[in-house]
Amino acid sequence: MNTYKNFIDKKICEQIKNTMLGVSFPWFYRKNQTGKDSSFLNHVFFTEGRLNSNLYSLIEPLVKKLNPAKLINIRANLCLKRPMKSNWHSDFDNLKLTPKSRTAIYYVNTNNGYTIFKNKKIKSEANKMIVFNGNTKHKVKYQTDRDTRIVINFLYESI
Repeated sequence: MNTYKNFIDKKICEQIKNTMLGVSFPWFYRKNQTGKDSSFLNHVFFTEGRLNSNLYSLIEPLVKKLNPAKLINIRANLCLKRPMKSNWHSDFDNLKLTPKSRTAIYYVNTNNGYTIFKNKKIKSEANKMIVFNGNTKHKVKYQTDRDTRIVINFLYESI
C-alpha cells in the first residue's frame, strides 16, 4: 500500500472539493454501499469502458497522476454523518481481478472518518491518495464531526 499526501496541486484540490460540495453537483442516491450497511450518494465518472459524466474533466488531473494502463471504474462517494462502519469488502469483488488490479482512494475533504485495513487505519485527510492491491479487504469508519465525507474511488489496472 502506498500513501501520498498533497497528491495534487492545492488549487486543483480546492476546485474538486468546492465543485463536489456545490449545490449543482449531481449526486445520486444508493441504498447500500457495501452489502446491506448504509445508504449514500454517489457520482459515477467512468464505468464499463466509457465516460459516464460530463464532469470527468474535474478529476482528470487525478487520473493523469495515477497513470493507469486501463481504467475500470471511477466513482465519487458522499457519506453523511453517522456513527457506524461499513462491511469488509474488496472493490473488485464482482469484477475480474488481475495481478495489476489496483484500487485508489482519494480523500476530497478532511474529517474524522477513516479507511480500515487489517493492520492499519488511514485518516480521511483532504488531498491524500492511497493505492493498494485490488483484492485488499477494507472498510469505512464513517465521520461524526462533519456533515459529509467525500472520497473518489478509482479501480484500474496499473502499467
